[in-house]
Amino acid sequence: MTTIRMLTATGLGLAIATASATAMAEDVTIRWALHPGEEADAVIDYFAPEYERQTGVKVIGEILPPDQLRDRMSIEAIGGTGRWDMGYHSPGWFGSFKDHVVDLTPYIEKYDFDIDAYPERIRESHMESSARPGEIIALPTTPAAPMLIVREDFFSHPDEQAAFEEEYGRKLEVPRTWQELYEVGEFFTREAGETVAGETLEEDLYGWTDALGAGSGVARSFIVMLYSTGLEGWDENYQPDLDHPILVEAANLFVDLANDVAPRAARNWDFLEGLSYFRDGRLAMATMWPQGLSTVEDPQGEAAGNVGYQPLPAFEGNLQDYPQGVPFLGGGGVFVMDTENSEEAFKFLKWMLQDNEIEWGKRTKQFSRTAHFNSEELRSLEPHYADFLPAYEQTLEHVFVRQGIPEYGTVMWQGTVDFATEVLSGDLTPEQAQDRWVDNMTRTFQRAGYLER
Repeated sequence: MTTIRMLTATGLGLAIATASATAMAEDVTIRWALHPGEEADAVIDYFAPEYERQTGVKVIGEILPPDQLRDRMSIEAIGGTGRWDMGYHSPGWFGSFKDHVVDLTPYIEKYDFDIDAYPERIRESHMESSARPGEIIALPTTPAAPMLIVREDFFSHPDEQAAFEEEYGRKLEVPRTWQELYEVGEFFTREAGETVAGETLEEDLYGWTDALGAGSGVARSFIVMLYSTGLEGWDENYQPDLDHPILVEAANLFVDLANDVAPRAARNWDFLEGLSYFRDGRLAMATMWPQGLSTVEDPQGEAAGNVGYQPLPAFEGNLQDYPQGVPFLGGGGVFVMDTENSEEAFKFLKWMLQDNEIEWGKRTKQFSRTAHFNSEELRSLEPHYADFLPAYEQTLEHVFVRQGIPEYGTVMWQGTVDFATEVLSGDLTPEQAQDRWVDNMTRTFQRAGYLER
């Protein structure tokens, strides 16, 4: 009898403790400022309700417009409102949030979170920052780098191969340099009524495009060519390297591509909008971020099953002997803000990203952890993954990690916005825009104390 009473008391104690923990959990609400995309939909539609079902902790995701996300997060963080416990993390933004996020290292150790599950460049770009040395400042969710996609059926068609060799004196191949990309793009740019790969075109065909909308669109497009030249913005002594002639060469090539082989409509595209042209058979080549994969492989489109993937082209004569293009590693992750819910927020992220990493990859179609590349379940999920994933892995081997100084957004991102917009619009010559960029960067570094006045 005594033993039974002891077991009953123990069981009762456990029941009370469990009920108490559940009640406490039900009082916890974690709020997350999200960037729109498949990953945000997966959080709201599956991961948040499933976590609440399992733990009682409520997770509320708020999807914000991309052009407002940074400013709205920054206003709330600086104001100390605690509105969001987590927020979208873009590596180039960290300077704005460096005083408002928690160091995740203690939580990583406490909850056995495996940071080595991420490729080295992703850890360097999306988890670390020189503004908070020795700390883990965010977790990756959607790290991404752009790559080149092509219509393989156009390139392999014997009529196209013969015509290209006759005009350019070399074989028609997927371009390996930006200079070759211009020639191939020029070759495939055709008007409605002409033919491509034996089919009569109902609409104009364009050789290549990226999103070229003023502001972030054109900056995102040009900056990958900029990094591919071997320029880095500035050296370890904060001396700008953008006064090199290769910047003008890249700018002139970029303008030629935009004017000669890209659709005029691209001037209104900010990110992924133009991939519908590729899906519908109106592009021979395009720059694609992985978030656009489901568009170009849409079974209802003309391109599905005929898409070739490779890293972006190298820039011929680049200063670093890069064998392929060197885009910046973009996309994002998640900050854990300095609120009373920071530990609960991390526990949720650990459950979602590590404990359910394959489910995360399946539902979001985002690839950040090494398991996402190695999982046979994921690799066989879509027929095109057999071609896409190896090319994406190769792309991630040569990416530029944005420097973590608070002034990065001003000197490099906004600098690229201004430079590319002014050159593409014709408001300034490349040389004039180059001089202004270097002068502005130098003055910013002087004000920050990195350079003497």
